[in-house]
Amino acid sequence: MGPQQDSKTLTVGRDISLKGDITECDSLIVEGRIDATLASARALEISRGGRFFGSAKVQTAVISGRFDGELDVAHALWITASGKVTGKVSYGRLEIENGGEVHGDVTIHQ
Repeated sequence: MGPQQDSKTLTVGRDISLKGDITECDSLIVEGRIDATLASARALEISRGGRFFGSAKVQTAVISGRFDGELDVAHALWITASGKVTGKVSYGRLEIENGGEVHGDVTIHQ
C-alpha cells in the first residue's frame, strides 16, 4: 500500500441517499443522492445521475449530475454537458461543456 491509498475518499453509490455533515473527507464522489454540508475537501465529483443538495467548499469540482445549493470551489470548476449547478457559486476557474448549465449567483475568486 502506497501513500496514494491513504486518501480519505467517500463514494455515495447509485441508489444510495445520505444526509448530514461531512468532515475530514479528501474526495467525495456522488453517484446517488446527498443532502449535506461538505466542510472542506480536495475534490468533489458528481457523476451523471448523482445529486447534491446543500453546501460544499472544495479545491476542485467536476459536475456531471446536479448540484443545488452553495458551492465554493477554490480552484477549478468543470461542468460537463450533462451537469447542472443551481444556487450560489464561487470559483477560481470555470469550464462549461456545451449543454452544461449554471443558474444563480455566480462569482469568481479574486
